[in-house]
Amino acid sequence: MTAVTFIHCADLHLDRPFQTSKLPPEILEDVRKSAYVSFSRLIDRAIEEKVDFFLISGDLYDLEHRSIKGQLFVKKQAERLAEAGIPLFIIHGNHDPLSETVREIKMPDHVHVFGPDTASVLYEKDGKAAARIYGFSYASRRVDENPVQSYIKTYQADAPYHIALLHGQEKMEEGHDPYAPFRLKELTETPFDYWALGHIHKRRVLHRGPAVVYPGNIQGGHKNEQGPKGGVLVTLAASEEEVTFIDTSPVDWHTVRLTIDKLTELDGLFAAAEEKIAGTVTAGKSSIIQLVITGSGTLHEYLSTPETEEEVLEELRELFGRARPFHWIGSLTVNTVPDVDREREKEQQTVLGDMICAAETFRENPSLADDALSSLYGHRTARRYMESLSPEEKKELIDQAERWLLTRIVKEDGA
Repeated sequence: MTAVTFIHCADLHLDRPFQTSKLPPEILEDVRKSAYVSFSRLIDRAIEEKVDFFLISGDLYDLEHRSIKGQLFVKKQAERLAEAGIPLFIIHGNHDPLSETVREIKMPDHVHVFGPDTASVLYEKDGKAAARIYGFSYASRRVDENPVQSYIKTYQADAPYHIALLHGQEKMEEGHDPYAPFRLKELTETPFDYWALGHIHKRRVLHRGPAVVYPGNIQGGHKNEQGPKGGVLVTLAASEEEVTFIDTSPVDWHTVRLTIDKLTELDGLFAAAEEKIAGTVTAGKSSIIQLVITGSGTLHEYLSTPETEEEVLEELRELFGRARPFHWIGSLTVNTVPDVDREREKEQQTVLGDMICAAETFRENPSLADDALSSLYGHRTARRYMESLSPEEKKELIDQAERWLLTRIVKEDGA
C-alpha cells in the first residue's frame, strides 16, 4: 500500500485583529503580517517535503467578507502549490462561511473548495486511487448539528486512505463556541484513517489509530494563544501514521513570571527579567510577552504604585523592543505582596492573620464567592453588565483582594 504525505493546517484567520496594547509602527507591521508569513512558510515546507496534497480545515479568513488582499495572497500560495503539482483542499468554517454576497477571486484549477453538503474527492497518485478526501463548508456562521453521520453516509470504500476535514468542536473541549459538535468516540468508530480538524486554536492530538488532530491556529492572536504555532506534517502508511508539528509562526505569545524574592535593587529586577525572557523565547523568533512579577521583598512597596508600574513597563519595552527579532512587553502585572510571616500571623490571630485565613478558605471553596456576589447578580441593573465567573477567575479575584488588603494593612501598621 502506497503511503500518502500531506500538510494539515486550520484557523489561519487572515486579517484578524490582534489583541494587544499600542505597538510601535514597525512592530505593528510585523504583527499584522504574521499570519501571512506563517502560511507562506507552510507552503514552503509543503514544496520542500514534496507532499501529496495540502489541507485547510476552516477559518481561512477571519471574516465572512474576505479582503481582496487576503484572497490574492491565498491565490498566490495556491499557484505555488500548483507549480509543484500539489492539490489544495479547503473547507470554510464559522468565521468565513460560504456566502452568495461574497465576491470570490477565482482560484487555480487544482484547488477544491468543499460546498455546504458533505462530499468527497478521489485523489490519485501515479494513476491509482491513493486517498479519498471528505468535507463540507459552513453555509452560515452557525452549524449546530452533529455532522458525523453525513460523513459516514458519504463514505466510499474505493481508496487505501480516507481523510475527513471537519471544522467543529469535540464536546469535551472548552473555550470555543460549540459548532458542529461531536464526540471523539464517534470519530474513532468510523472507517476514516485521519480526521483533519479545525476550530480549536490549541494544538491537540486527540487520538491515534485513527489520528484525530487539531493542528491549532497558525499564528497566536492574543495572550491565551501561547507558544509556537503552525501546522502538522502527516504520513499515512500501511502500518503507521506519523504526525509531526511544523513551527511556522513568526511571533509567539508568552507569559513570563518573575519573582522579587531576594531582589533588593531595581537594576537586579531588570537583569532578572532579561535572563528570564532570554530563557523563554525561541531563538530567531519575535514574541509578545505578558510579564507577571510575583513574590515578596523590599521592592514590593516601590512597585505597588501605578506610576512606578508604568515607568518600569516603559523601561522594559525600551530594553527589549528595539532589537530584531523583537520581544515586546505587551503587559506588566505586579502581583507582589508585603514580606510577612503568614503562619505566625495566623497563629497569633492578628487582623492580618484572620484575613489570610479568610482568603485561604475562599481559595479552597471558590463557590463561597457566589454567596458574596449574589447581591450583585440579583441586582436588576448590575446583572446586565455581569457575566458568570469561572473557578480560575474567582481565584484571581481572591488573590487580588488578598494582595490589596495585605499591602494596606501592613502599610497602616507601619505608619
